[in-house]
Amino acid sequence: MRQCFPFLNKCHYKYRWGVLGFCIWLVLGAFYCFDIPTSLHNTLQGHFSDIMTPEAFELYYGGLYSLYSFANIFLPFISGKIRDQKGDRIVLILMVVLVMIGQLIFVYGVHLKSFMVMYLGRIISGWGIESVVPTQTSFISPYFKDDFLGFAVGLNEFFATLGSILTMYLCPKLALEYGLLIAVSSGIFFNSFSLICGIITVILDKHAEKHLLELVNYDQVKYSVLRSSENQSPRQSGGNNVEINYNKNVGEDIIEVDEIQQENQNGEDGQILSQPDAAQAIEMFPKIFWLVSWCYALIYSSVLGFINISVGLLSERWFGVTEESEIEAGFVVSIMWFITGLFTPLFGSYTDKYGQRSSLLIFATVLCTFSHLMIWYVFPFLSLILLGTSLALAFASAWTGIVFLVRPDTLGKAYALVIAVYNFTFTLVPLAVGALRAYYGTYFYSQIMLSVLGAIAFVLSIIIYQQDQSQENILDGNGQYAVSATSLEKNFPNESAHLKED
Repeated sequence: MRQCFPFLNKCHYKYRWGVLGFCIWLVLGAFYCFDIPTSLHNTLQGHFSDIMTPEAFELYYGGLYSLYSFANIFLPFISGKIRDQKGDRIVLILMVVLVMIGQLIFVYGVHLKSFMVMYLGRIISGWGIESVVPTQTSFISPYFKDDFLGFAVGLNEFFATLGSILTMYLCPKLALEYGLLIAVSSGIFFNSFSLICGIITVILDKHAEKHLLELVNYDQVKYSVLRSSENQSPRQSGGNNVEINYNKNVGEDIIEVDEIQQENQNGEDGQILSQPDAAQAIEMFPKIFWLVSWCYALIYSSVLGFINISVGLLSERWFGVTEESEIEAGFVVSIMWFITGLFTPLFGSYTDKYGQRSSLLIFATVLCTFSHLMIWYVFPFLSLILLGTSLALAFASAWTGIVFLVRPDTLGKAYALVIAVYNFTFTLVPLAVGALRAYYGTYFYSQIMLSVLGAIAFVLSIIIYQQDQSQENILDGNGQYAVSATSLEKNFPNESAHLKED
């Protein structure tokens, strides 16, 4: 029995905003846990001061993020494969549960003063954190890809940043008043709430599928979508521009389903109708997909590389190294997360209406590059506003643009690759930052390195812009796979061909 319907359009489901209203809470608990080590940097350093030097602590502390990222070069491919085969629902719940289990192990490691146990907890929770965001994106895209995708994904990012803001604000206060273990355990409470919202989201999504499948013949819809995207594909047409006549009689194609569907599944006619394996799916991804992945990875690693050391850097440069300074530094860093969360839905709405994702990506890289340089010389308030803006621009342009570059039934693999790429870079960044800090005794050279990452991303963004323009704004939904999730009325005027007969 089929368990998932990646080609099913859900934009007409009347309760889709209710689905989004519960789904957005799933990332809050995940990102609350992600930033706990950052928010408690000084407290953790004091906690381990009796067994290691500050220099040794910095190297072990960097491992909390480097091992997290290294494991997530590989683990998201497992969740991506499950998503493509079984659907988004099971992955959403599984990932929230993994975050909770990992956080429990992390708390136990803090209690034992064992970085090895803490590493294990971070790897498990990291798998959940890194997989829940792309799964959430692929989950909501069938509901909003026609009209409000950028805004909907932006709301997800807002609640992710809300989790980070709560961490930076609450954890230092909880540690100061109730102790370190209470502070790190608070993540379990937030994840419990996310799990409840996840269960409600799954129930609503099941209702949406049941309702919509009563109205359309899913196999016929899928077949027509893939045939249309096949005709539109430059791979199939030798790179020439092909115009699709949407007024064709789709019913003629429907009649052929029974005759040729088996032929296609056996490997002929490009296997366009069958589920491609990992190698086939990767081969289908266009060059611009890889450029966007690396550009986003460099921006993400540059910003998150700063966040990991933000409390230590701001304490060293501006506030002084005390437990009280964690509260001040945490508040200042929360400004960046607030700006990211606030601006991402706004930029997402802009891309929904006007497109221009490739142009916004260039602007994101410029802000990222210069913000890192400003933080050391200018009181960080303005710098962090610009850094938060750069991350919001990158998310609203690059992250949401991935949806338009690949087939819906390979979206899990696509986002797994994006995660693998940015975790590959993020594996190296915290180690390099910690090594530079230990060698020079200052975070200045670490900031220079993070700025260089932004500059490399700028070069890639220029190439992406040129590629996007040459392909008629493929990042804005004008490419070969845009047809796969747009409305039946728009792409298939003969809608009755897809309706189930009474």
